[in-house]
Amino acid sequence: MSNLDIYTNYKTVLSVNALIFSEGKLLLLKRASDKKVDPNMYGGIGGKVEPHEDFYSALLREIEEETGITKLKSVKLYSVTQHPYPPTDSEWVNLYFIVTIEKQIKVPNSEDGEFFWIDPNKLKNLPMPEDIKEYLKILVSNPDAMILGYFDHDSNGKTTEVKINLV
Repeated sequence: MSNLDIYTNYKTVLSVNALIFSEGKLLLLKRASDKKVDPNMYGGIGGKVEPHEDFYSALLREIEEETGITKLKSVKLYSVTQHPYPPTDSEWVNLYFIVTIEKQIKVPNSEDGEFFWIDPNKLKNLPMPEDIKEYLKILVSNPDAMILGYFDHDSNGKTTEVKINLV
């Protein structure tokens, strides 16, 4: 095995996720109970980057596929996060964006779950993935934050280490 093999044989999954804001509220997806990842949890809009797809195109595609929204007022990267995740034998690298749109729209429920416009100051008790929950705490008080996150996991998927750096 060459020194390069450790990198070329390593599986990495790239994903994008958007927190969509409008008129002081945040659009969150409450994931359906039958989802394999984060069932019944509230989170942003997003998914995997497809092969040969750039991050921005993936973000636009995921937002449109999940919500029908195509007109964005602004897009800002707020986090790059690593998730070494042994149960999937892959490391996930997630790019998180804040997206604003002019007006709130009603997003119909789908097989992914239900969509809700929620006051960002009233998120404390909602079940959310650990990274999004931590990031929203930061963003509520510092909307211009840039976060480098690292959430390591054991073989059962339980979080074992968290590093959050504001840069």
